[in-house]
Amino acid sequence: MRRLFTSLLVALAASSQAAKIDIVGLRSYSEKQLLESIAGRLEYIKKREAIPHRADDAAFLVESYLHLHGLPEAIVNWSIQANGTIRLTVNEGPPKFLGAVTVAGLEEPEKAIEQFQGAFPGNEESRAFVGDSQNSGTSRVIDLMNSQGYWAATAVATPLPRDASGRIPMRVTVQRGALFKLALPKIESSIPPGPRLSTQLASINGSPATSETILKIRKSVHDHYLKRGYADSTLEMSKETSGSTLQLFFKLKAGQKFTVRSFNIEGLIKTLPDRVRARFKNIVGQDFDEEKINESIKKLTSTGAFSETRLSKTPTPNNELDLTLHLKEAEARGVSFSGGAGSYEGVILGARYYDRNVWGRLQNLNAGIEFSGIGILGEASLTNPYFLDRDLQYNRRFFTLTRDHDGYSKWETGFSLELSWDYGDHYSATVGFTNSYNTISSSIPSFLTGQEDYAVSRLSFYQKYDRRDNAVLPTKGWVADLNTSLGVSLGEDGVPFFDLAAGISHYGRLGEKGGYALGFRGGFIKPGGDEILPIDLRKFLGGSHTIRSFPDREVGPSFDGDPLGGTSWWVANAEYTHQIAGPVQGLIFVDAGALSPDP
Repeated sequence: MRRLFTSLLVALAASSQAAKIDIVGLRSYSEKQLLESIAGRLEYIKKREAIPHRADDAAFLVESYLHLHGLPEAIVNWSIQANGTIRLTVNEGPPKFLGAVTVAGLEEPEKAIEQFQGAFPGNEESRAFVGDSQNSGTSRVIDLMNSQGYWAATAVATPLPRDASGRIPMRVTVQRGALFKLALPKIESSIPPGPRLSTQLASINGSPATSETILKIRKSVHDHYLKRGYADSTLEMSKETSGSTLQLFFKLKAGQKFTVRSFNIEGLIKTLPDRVRARFKNIVGQDFDEEKINESIKKLTSTGAFSETRLSKTPTPNNELDLTLHLKEAEARGVSFSGGAGSYEGVILGARYYDRNVWGRLQNLNAGIEFSGIGILGEASLTNPYFLDRDLQYNRRFFTLTRDHDGYSKWETGFSLELSWDYGDHYSATVGFTNSYNTISSSIPSFLTGQEDYAVSRLSFYQKYDRRDNAVLPTKGWVADLNTSLGVSLGEDGVPFFDLAAGISHYGRLGEKGGYALGFRGGFIKPGGDEILPIDLRKFLGGSHTIRSFPDREVGPSFDGDPLGGTSWWVANAEYTHQIAGPVQGLIFVDAGALSPDP
């Protein structure tokens, strides 16, 4: 007990002697901002008694910081107050902060301004002139021009008279020069490039010599030799300019070529080894292709069944590799809840159960229920991402739903089967079969709604060719799709039909902050015979996904104000997006379209 009491006294004495630091005279920085910036260096002083040499050290640390952050002539004097506080009095002297930056010679100077400012330490409010920041800023602007293909660009920064706040504005004058074009790259290697790489390199001859293109070329050369089994190859790249042409030179040391002797898997607990091994069954005995193996590993992790993957390679004396894939299984089962709202659906609430590794076979089970302002949806699906041990995705879905639309309500239950695959990097296709039973209840006369109790069977083929830079938030490129289907509606009479829908969209940039999107879609549904198509199989337009100046489903023919849908349609969209600040963007759009009951 006596020891504890003594320790408390020592602690209290130490805390009473701990120095406090007070800074006065600052104009360019707040006291809090300055103390937080050098807190680590002041920690030793603040934990000890305020004595002259520690106060002098504190003044030196503050003065050094200010000299390096826009106040090169600042003087800091110290004094020790009666309560043990170290008071630091700052005389800032003439400030040396960067003012407004203007760029001459560029139509869109925003990126150049950003690069120049980035060479000066600080934030948007206070960027300090330190060391060689002015020259570093011009070098960064030149690097930006080089990255865009202007390899003879020059930039000169000129200080202007101080502004009213004492900051130093800068004018950066840029001479871009000619846009350089790429010559046919040359490769120096004991292993000559194959026909595929030679074709790729020939296709870029005469292209703009941007950094993006150069990096793609370098990756193509490197990956080409990896695919041929040269796992430890090294690649050196150099460039020369002549006139307005840039020549790339690649020097490749191919190293040792390896073949795969064995492939092993470690870390599996629930997952069946054969389900994983099937993804790599063709690599044993082949040239080691690291890119191809990594792509297979990436597809494996996309199932959600694994949280960690690692590939280890063990060379053998016979220029072979023993490969081991180390896997860590993820928590595959769970429950999720969702909530939201839509202009047509109203409030949307949902709950879902999932299992991403059913029976250890890497199959994905999803079952859920969703409530909205227009009805209820219940569904369950089971997806096999490696059907027949190939890159085929087989999905089985069972569903039941109710919908309360303007003019009619429905109940539908059924199932669908889909088989999807990718061909190359851009093309994908899906073959599907759907069968469902429908009951329609409507105040609209039956000669306008068609069958009210019927079963629908439909066989469809969907194709998509996607050249966008990003499937979720595209900024450039284009995408086209085509969906065709044959179906039959079986009620009191059979109504066969053919359905076709096609669309194309293009995305591009307009300046540094703007982008545009253009789209056109259209299609028709052609019933067979003289029977009319049931109302729920028709096309409806209006709302956020078609023609945004009309409410949902309110374009086209109607009866007493209730939409009837149509069998022939087209929609055109044009929009311009402009970045306002950070993630905030503004959008201007023009939509047009038409819906007709006559194909």
